[in-house]
Amino acid sequence: MQDIIYYNARVITLDKENTLASAFLIRDGKFAAVGENDDLLNITGCPKADLQGRTVIPGLIDSHGHLSALAQSMSYLDLSGCASVDEVIQNLSENADRFDEWIIGYGYDNTKFPDKKHPTKRELDKVCSTRPVFITHASGHIAAVNSLALKRLGYVGEDYKIPDGGKVLTVSENSKEPVGILEENAFLAPEKKRLIPKPSNDTLAVSIKKAQQYYASFGITTAQDAGIDKAMHRFYTDLASRGKLIIDIISYAVQGDTFELLPQGNPKMPFVNNYKLLGGKTWLDGSPQGKTAWLTQPYLIPPDGKDSSYCGYPTQDDSTLTEYFAECIRRSIQVNAHANGDAAADQFIRCYKTAMKILGSKADLRPVMVHAQTVRDDQLLQMKQTGILPTFFIDHIRFWGDYHYESVLGKERAERISPAGSAAKLKLSFTFHEDTPVKPPSQLAAVSAAVNRTTAKGRTLGATQRISVCEALRAVTINGAYQCFDENIKGSIETGKYADFAVLDKNPLEVPPESIDKIRVLKTVKQGNVIFEC
Repeated sequence: MQDIIYYNARVITLDKENTLASAFLIRDGKFAAVGENDDLLNITGCPKADLQGRTVIPGLIDSHGHLSALAQSMSYLDLSGCASVDEVIQNLSENADRFDEWIIGYGYDNTKFPDKKHPTKRELDKVCSTRPVFITHASGHIAAVNSLALKRLGYVGEDYKIPDGGKVLTVSENSKEPVGILEENAFLAPEKKRLIPKPSNDTLAVSIKKAQQYYASFGITTAQDAGIDKAMHRFYTDLASRGKLIIDIISYAVQGDTFELLPQGNPKMPFVNNYKLLGGKTWLDGSPQGKTAWLTQPYLIPPDGKDSSYCGYPTQDDSTLTEYFAECIRRSIQVNAHANGDAAADQFIRCYKTAMKILGSKADLRPVMVHAQTVRDDQLLQMKQTGILPTFFIDHIRFWGDYHYESVLGKERAERISPAGSAAKLKLSFTFHEDTPVKPPSQLAAVSAAVNRTTAKGRTLGATQRISVCEALRAVTINGAYQCFDENIKGSIETGKYADFAVLDKNPLEVPPESIDKIRVLKTVKQGNVIFEC
């Protein structure tokens, strides 16, 4: 690895003072000096690269996502562009021959359909009646399946069992006949997921390489894979040992495998060949756009078959969750818990505080509330007092903000989704993510959403929750590093830290706020090595 000086740049360091610089020296994969052109260009015997006035920011950090799910999805049919159930059926039918057995698609979004309906088994049976058809919703929390897939998953007859925290929707309230729509653990429980075929290891290895390159094209140098099982951890470990990881990957073990994979945690776990297993992952509810998130107040418009008091539902009870949290704390394991609804947020805070009290623990394990879509101000205060960090899926504003306003939450609650402004006022460290593969991993799009809070229809959703560009950039860099106990090695451009950075074609501090999401990443560098360039 060759030493090099980059100069004639506009460097946004995002250190504690938000220093600006124009040059930096990289040595042994780390920033060895950061300063001005005149200071560093006097160093002799070192190659120099002129950035011609372009902007440099720290390598972006994906604070929650599913890299292996993105890789797997590359073998499936992308339905995200479909505008109706009929288009979904047509797309599946035209591409059915791509698949050997199960016909699998992902990303359909009923909120974009005229009637807002999900595909049912009878419609999917038209695609194929001799092979299972299985497609997942854009949220990842709902699946639509045909009759044969229902049979393969065990949902036939009158006595089928549904895993705790899951629902199988039926043709009527008094019937056990599935309509072909599954929610949460009805297909996400490990015993159900094992029944759905995955790509071969050879195919997956190629796809993970492509997925890393895809992340790097967005300026990301650190990504997450939340909720992996034992097999995926072994796979990552093997890839890492063979030098196949070009970005840092942080994984979190699914709840059922957490303690086998992490008999004892280490919050400051070092990366080994760009990989580390940092903690455990659990789910407390579903998604607001899928109307399975657990709220304290009813949905504005309840889903079909539900009455006006419907608030969604939890995926596990307090005793189970408290026991899991307590064991994580006892073993010094950081936990990431999915909680979209404010009732789920209440459960997270309540159970984590109870677990800490049982153990008499004040350990700084930085538990993470994933998504935190509808978290209230009183909850943010309790989170700060308890040490819980929120990572907001803030681009919900752009993708589903209008639906939240018009159908899910109504005006008052929708104005407060992803309340980064409230968190900033409390000086509570927070991060952003895109929950990839739910949406592409564009952290600059997340920055834009936090600064502008503009929906697809042009509605401003919660002007008081807007934050500054600098605050938003910190959420996808140094705050992301802090969330994962890496603030001493990455997240800002400072001497001694990894030389992870992205070169942009425009300066996010200077362009009009509405243009931030149009900024292009020209180059991504990981520990001094160029891993993407356009």
